[in-house]
Amino acid sequence: MTSLPAPERQCSACAEVAGHLSAPGGVIVDDGLWYVSHHTGPYTDPGELIVKTRRHCESLAELTLQEAESLGPLLRAAVGALERTVTAERIYAVSFNERLRHVHFLLLPRTAAMPRGHVISDIYRRLRALLRKARLASNPSVAERAAAASRVRQELPGA
Repeated sequence: MTSLPAPERQCSACAEVAGHLSAPGGVIVDDGLWYVSHHTGPYTDPGELIVKTRRHCESLAELTLQEAESLGPLLRAAVGALERTVTAERIYAVSFNERLRHVHFLLLPRTAAMPRGHVISDIYRRLRALLRKARLASNPSVAERAAAASRVRQELPGA
């Protein structure tokens, strides 16, 4: 493991790419430009993925031409793999890059039991995480999240 240069030292995405942080199930895709893994958060559901640039960059405008050209096909393939492996009504693909200032996309399966709509769904996910943290709701295990990552990896071409 190598030490991270500043400003990447404070970036959890860069820490994961450098091997300092592990996602359940490990790396799903690493094509040299993009890095796909399960969400590392402790209160996430199986199948919640993060697609991030391998190098530290904070804006889509900073993508190289090669990164930009490969992004669409990778998102398409990852969403397709999720649709084949996770029972979901929709797969949300979102990118805020606020708290984690590293270009990344969250791929979030919305099950039939979850409310529709991105704002309501986000509030639901946050409330559910608080309930899980307080142990008032069951939390999927790391093994369940790792198994979902493994299923997605098997479904992704070239993974």
